[in-house]
Amino acid sequence: MRIRKLFIQGVPYPGSASKGQSSLVLALATSTIFALLLSLSGCTASSSRRNSLAYTEQAFQAAIQERVPEAETRLTLPPYAVDSDAIERARREIRNAPLGPKRVEALVDFLSAPEPHGLGLSYDWSITSGANRTLETRRGNCFSLASVLVGLGRGLGWPIFYAEARPRHPESMEFEGITALSDHMVVLILAKSVRMIIDFSGEVEPDVYDIRPIDDVTAYAHLLNNIAGQSVLISEGQDREPSWENALEGFTLATRIQPELGRAWNNMGIAYARLGRHDEARAAYARALALDTAFGPAKRNLSLMETRRQGDPLVQPSGPNDANGLGRPIN
Repeated sequence: MRIRKLFIQGVPYPGSASKGQSSLVLALATSTIFALLLSLSGCTASSSRRNSLAYTEQAFQAAIQERVPEAETRLTLPPYAVDSDAIERARREIRNAPLGPKRVEALVDFLSAPEPHGLGLSYDWSITSGANRTLETRRGNCFSLASVLVGLGRGLGWPIFYAEARPRHPESMEFEGITALSDHMVVLILAKSVRMIIDFSGEVEPDVYDIRPIDDVTAYAHLLNNIAGQSVLISEGQDREPSWENALEGFTLATRIQPELGRAWNNMGIAYARLGRHDEARAAYARALALDTAFGPAKRNLSLMETRRQGDPLVQPSGPNDANGLGRPIN
């Protein structure tokens, strides 16, 4: 799944900003189209590490309630949760496929195949959701599709996990005063006989991407960060006033669930700055920089905020590392 990095994490909006504007960088997670299956390279995980990445539903709920004691029950549902009927349908559809990569491919095909032999899911950049919601709407971006795949695979007993695939040279797109930087979300299968990457946007090349498995709680924090960032981007694209208060709640929740998610802290800084809460914005940007030194937008966003406060003319970015933007969930 493609992760869009803005200074808010979420999904990219297919538009462009007026030239000559300095923009904030939002970090998001998104994807395009469906999966390719590749041999896994450059990414290994021990058995104990694999176990620490996957949470049972009960363990996941306990972890969320520990971090956010006041969380409503609906907020403690794992992003990969799918109902048993979907798992049994998947089991029936793939049972005749040979074991190994061919069976994995059959499960991936099941996602997009039309009814009654598949789920009929289609890609939609504008929808970030967990597996259950994706099955209801039959649409979603890369994070959404990955969640369905992880949920079905877990139900079938597979060692299947979320993973970040960070491009060494992130793509960017600009619109309405915001620059979006993109990362990538993929799914890993780390079995004894099958070690594969399932990519929802195209071929992931080891020399282009750094692939890192992430645990379910971190994936959930990416989801919340993306939803909050996406709400702002959609509002901008539809010429509606974004609700930065609501976005701030989402970014804050993401940092409470995963305090080391630097992109969410960067996005918090953007929201605070837009609300005129500059001291809190400064602290959030500083936290983002401390957590993710490779994430340049936080430094640029902080500089831009201070320049605007002083009333000085905006200095245009001189290169991709100077662009300000939103921090990403994964796509």
